[in-house]
Amino acid sequence: MSASLAEKVVAPIKLAIGWASFYFVRFCERLLPPTVLSILLWPLAALWDLARVGVRKPWSHWQRFPQSWRPNRWRFLLRQSFGLYHSQLLFMWPDRLSSARWSSRCRFEGEENLNAASDGDRAVVLASLHFGPFEVLPYWLRAHGIAATSVRTRPSEALQSLADYQYSLSPPSNIPLFVFVEDLIPMPRFAHLRKILGPGRKLVVMLDPARGLQVDIAFEDKLFRMATGAVRLAQLADAILIPCLIAETATWRFLIHFGTPVPQNYLGKSPDMQAIGSHLLQEFSKVVTRYPDQCKMRCLRAMWPRSEGEVSDKSTIAQTAMAADEQVRP
Repeated sequence: MSASLAEKVVAPIKLAIGWASFYFVRFCERLLPPTVLSILLWPLAALWDLARVGVRKPWSHWQRFPQSWRPNRWRFLLRQSFGLYHSQLLFMWPDRLSSARWSSRCRFEGEENLNAASDGDRAVVLASLHFGPFEVLPYWLRAHGIAATSVRTRPSEALQSLADYQYSLSPPSNIPLFVFVEDLIPMPRFAHLRKILGPGRKLVVMLDPARGLQVDIAFEDKLFRMATGAVRLAQLADAILIPCLIAETATWRFLIHFGTPVPQNYLGKSPDMQAIGSHLLQEFSKVVTRYPDQCKMRCLRAMWPRSEGEVSDKSTIAQTAMAADEQVRP
């Protein structure tokens, strides 16, 4: 049997299992208290994590931590092997996160930084990392009345119909939950940019994907390879750039941290990428140092020993700014 034929046979089976699991979990959530539901789902989530641990290879990533971020080795390995997927399961009932029994499970820290930006009706780019249960960050923001859109890759075609329905459950319906990175490469024209980052809009963008234009930021004994998309989007839309991370503080209890915004003078025509990156990493450290075992592999893969690379020079920064300028030309 050819690979394409096998995929055609397996795809509807995967979709059927996905829909059945989705409705089963939502049914259980309706009937059971959160504590009981958590205990019921934990073994299944742990098995899923264990099946993926060979792909993640957390044991080979521990040395990538900067010194101040480094967690206990065994605590890190245990969480990466058994404790990731369970914290993400809330994406199956995003329409219920604003209810009384769920909304109290997520608290904000540094909310005044976001409120100050909202007062002027400026667009906001929330720069984040693959850290903590980042998968549920946009759902929690929207459940608390912050109508954010997040950038992600397209879901598998086999599960597209399920993903589309699940996304539609997160209010408000008139603002998309996700825009896909494939639609932002190359950087969108100004007219399209205004649709996703118009006045008052908020866009969550990851800084650690290994794609697009990148710069190396010196951080302690490492270099952080930062994707520049968030910076370029903020610059083009005249948006405020705010660091934002989510962490799980206890079982199904979450903290969303809004850091101090990047100073606007860093986001000029030729953005100071080193200053921007250093500011963002210092703000991220306020959360990461408290919950270092929640760093995901994609975040750690952006960290390199200084001996394996050099800090980007002025020419790289200039090239980044020039590339951004090219994208806004009609």
